[in-house]
Amino acid sequence: MADSSAKIYNYQEPVTREAGQPQKKIILNPKNVPLNRLEKTLIVLGSLITLVMMTLLVSASISSTNAQHKLTDSEQSVLATQNRNTDLRQEIGELTSSSRMNKIAKQEGLRLIESNIRNVR
Repeated sequence: MADSSAKIYNYQEPVTREAGQPQKKIILNPKNVPLNRLEKTLIVLGSLITLVMMTLLVSASISSTNAQHKLTDSEQSVLATQNRNTDLRQEIGELTSSSRMNKIAKQEGLRLIESNIRNVR
């Protein structure tokens, strides 16, 4: 005879209790399943980790914003210094121009002797 792939189960007749003992009915509500200790621990641990990560994220965001403000302030300071240096170089160029030097020399009664000038290259 060919083997069947279905398993054969032997069902036993339910045990009847004596009339003096009332049978307890267990009613399970699938929507209200109690949590065991491991599940409660995992929920609390997960909540704590989430809270810590949220705090770290906000802290990192605040420190990033502060660093960005400091960088912007530094860039503005550098730009102001560069502008001041450029203005000072321009002023140096104006004050040391040969036309100004000649004008001041004439006012002081000095004259230019070409034979005393030597060009070095």
